[in-house]
Amino acid sequence: MRTFLFVIAAACLAQAPALAQNLTGTGASVHDASGVERANFSSAEAVTLRQKVNIAATSGSSVVFTFKILSPAGAAVFSHTGNSAPGSSGGAQSQLAGISIPSFYTTPGLYTFKGTAVLDADTVIQQATFMISSPNIMLIYPPYGARGLSDKPLTFRWTASGASRYRVTVADNAGLYNPAHEALNGGENSYSYPDNPSQPREQLVPDQVFYWKVEGLDASNNRISESNVYNFSLRSQASAQSRNVTVTALELSAPALDFEKPLNFKAVLFNSGSTTESNISLKMSLGGIPAQDSPKQVAMIGPGEKKEVPFTAFMPSGQEEGLAVACSDLFDDNIPDNCKTRLISKNAGLPAAPKTGKKLSYEEMFQEIIKRLGPDAAKALEGYTFESLTCANCSQDELSSIISALISGEAQLVNASVLDTGGAQAGAGAQTQVAAAAEEEAAPAEQMETNLEVPELKDETPGEWTGYTQPLKTREGAGYIIRDRKEWKRIWKAISSEELPDVDFGAKMVAGVISGARDRAESVRMLGKRKTEDGIAFDYYIIEAAAGVKPPLAAFIFKVYDKAEGKAEFKRLDVAK
Repeated sequence: MRTFLFVIAAACLAQAPALAQNLTGTGASVHDASGVERANFSSAEAVTLRQKVNIAATSGSSVVFTFKILSPAGAAVFSHTGNSAPGSSGGAQSQLAGISIPSFYTTPGLYTFKGTAVLDADTVIQQATFMISSPNIMLIYPPYGARGLSDKPLTFRWTASGASRYRVTVADNAGLYNPAHEALNGGENSYSYPDNPSQPREQLVPDQVFYWKVEGLDASNNRISESNVYNFSLRSQASAQSRNVTVTALELSAPALDFEKPLNFKAVLFNSGSTTESNISLKMSLGGIPAQDSPKQVAMIGPGEKKEVPFTAFMPSGQEEGLAVACSDLFDDNIPDNCKTRLISKNAGLPAAPKTGKKLSYEEMFQEIIKRLGPDAAKALEGYTFESLTCANCSQDELSSIISALISGEAQLVNASVLDTGGAQAGAGAQTQVAAAAEEEAAPAEQMETNLEVPELKDETPGEWTGYTQPLKTREGAGYIIRDRKEWKRIWKAISSEELPDVDFGAKMVAGVISGARDRAESVRMLGKRKTEDGIAFDYYIIEAAAGVKPPLAAFIFKVYDKAEGKAEFKRLDVAK
């Protein structure tokens, strides 16, 4: 009897028509202060949020609205509840006017307005996106006052401001009057100057000072952001002089047996150029903390000369390993080799255990050299067959030992190039001559910057916080200067759910970096603050994930410094940007 009744009830339920939703959305939009709907704003404006709904049948309840704004990283940076409208049938709407963008702005990019309306059991969620651009663009490369550049092509780089496109202007005068060259890009934060411009006056004359700036434009080509004016000059290609001072080694003077005691380092500076250089500043840090006596000045170093510079540093408290970095501040012909890195862990610096030699085939040697030469050389050699390797004044066994050292990281390939024999075709037997120089130093930076474990949120070092947050929409990383508690609270909320750290903004400020989408960052490290002509600059470097590994989140670091006014710049030291 119970079963029979159950079947009838089930049949009745199956035949009952589904209840139609009484509340439906008819639009969410973002407006400026004058009420005009827009999709692009500058960070200094105010916005009005509006959402509309339709009510099919009158209800005794009210429609309750919620307004939220999500940052480009997806974090909620603004929220408001309390607005309502009568539940009468027909159209209903609510808006929130005069919201100051600086009150929730974190970084340039695409923000999302998320509107929620609730009536009885019905909930409607509507969204609208809008772009916020910064009025300021920070120029990165060429750096201010760079002289004797030899880049081919010369690529201008800057921090993205959220603009739809950027206009690059280059002129021979500081006022940029009658510019030699102007160009628009598609929104990227870089532009490569043409090697062979169409107009003669667009040619960049060597040894002449040129000036450049970048302007951000919206979709209607209105200027919404701009940079300061920087200047640079090129080196004469016919000149026999070259400038290249490199940090060739960074070594421990004694094994690292006890991290409670200071560690003594020796950085080796080598001038491989043809000109004498003077007043070079050499900086060294360990685990992101500057060495006790950093920076040091090298008064003069001549062509072919080496200088050994000692440093004393402490491993940061609680760390079992840390990255040592030594960098010179000279803008020479080869900026990437201005820095040297070495991963320091317990017992680093002890003599290596004897290794059993491995007899390498020609093919194994050839493939290892291709790795060291890089992708351009690999492409140039594509299709060639390998017959032999030659090495001046060394036996085959010695050559094999050198290649083994390359594989282990105990040697580097120096000044290597692909030699064209003049008549070889792809697929033909071609000989490749390679010179390899073994150095008594740590493995190259590309091998060192892997396998470092960084905790999700670290505040063991007073006044420093590191961790991970949602990736930025931009390919490049972003730098932040925070000089008041309101701004600190907004940015901290966007990156962390932890309690807001207390900072005395009367005497201090916070500087920070969030890695970009292209960085593959495991962690970010700040090296320190220095004065510039326009204000201050912060040097940092990134420890990248292993090859083939793409971290799902962006790494960040924020650190407390003594308060300073003026323009702030951020310079990444571990790679040429």
